[in-house]
Amino acid sequence: MIIARAPIRVCLGGGGTDVKEYYSEHGGFLLSAALNQYIYIVIHKHFEKNIRLCYSKKEIVLSSEEVKHPVVGAAMKYFDIQGGGIEIISFADIPSDTGLGTSSSFTVGLILVLAAYKGIQLTRYELAETAVKIEREILQEAGGKQDQYIAAFGGITRFIIAKDGRVHPTPLDISNQNVRRLEENTLIFYTGIRRNSPNVQNKLIEGICAKGDTLSSLHFIKELGLKTEQLLTGGDLDEYGGVLNEHWQAKKRLSDQISTGRVNQIYEKALELGATGGKLIGAGGGGYILFYCPTEVSRAGVRALMQKEEMPELYYRFEFEGAKILIDDTEDKKYEQEHLGPSPQGARPFKENMHEHNVQSR
Repeated sequence: MIIARAPIRVCLGGGGTDVKEYYSEHGGFLLSAALNQYIYIVIHKHFEKNIRLCYSKKEIVLSSEEVKHPVVGAAMKYFDIQGGGIEIISFADIPSDTGLGTSSSFTVGLILVLAAYKGIQLTRYELAETAVKIEREILQEAGGKQDQYIAAFGGITRFIIAKDGRVHPTPLDISNQNVRRLEENTLIFYTGIRRNSPNVQNKLIEGICAKGDTLSSLHFIKELGLKTEQLLTGGDLDEYGGVLNEHWQAKKRLSDQISTGRVNQIYEKALELGATGGKLIGAGGGGYILFYCPTEVSRAGVRALMQKEEMPELYYRFEFEGAKILIDDTEDKKYEQEHLGPSPQGARPFKENMHEHNVQSR
């Protein structure tokens, strides 16, 4: 059995500049943060000759060619896993289609367990790029590169995307004290609205190609991302709320599918209660909404508002491990066969950390 997890994320600045139609002409810049909420993937050998999949649906098929889940089917083909005798299960800490990058976290976690199953070790860069290849090239799904990279690397990370698509990740130079302040002041709530991310992303791409207001708004959002980096590294966190507000106003100009009337009303009420900025997380259209509340009074007021609106809070901490293998008993068995031989009376020796199989960054 192999079990992996991959974190979800929030984008702190520069969102939207990671799509190819933008960065290939102008370069991309994003600040993204992983959260300690995860997608878990389990792969397990079983005695039957079929392939069993359990996600939001269940599948029992005889070969990878019959798999209906597009990402699972593409990933199995990519790693040349054809036959049966395996079971793949996924589960998550949060619902899908809510703007926190769950689909790419699923892909990253799946690639990690399949690579381990095949005995392949990947760097974090290779892990992220393989996820991008499967989602954006093989399956032709609309979207960018941020989600795959932050799921692979974790942390609060700056991503510079060159025009040739090369991604340069760097951990943000922010003190532990300011990390805690950022967590305390940044509140996240679930709107209850599920949205179709590809539709929102396709609208964004159409706007970029039209070279009109959408493109100008993305240029401005990238500038705000750079300003956000300066504020967070410089410790000027209370200025971040104002930048978030500017970001949200620019983001709404990207597409008519970014926000809704109810979300706009709640946003304005939150500002009246002391929040200094916020935004819908991800492509927009629904999902989770974020508010920056610099005082205890503003946090209490916004929490009361969201409770009244029946929008539950997501309690989180920032996550600094990235995607990782939690359990890989195939490594244990291989070690035992090569070094220990049969255990007396079937007893299994204790080996601290012998099954650790984390991907390593370059």
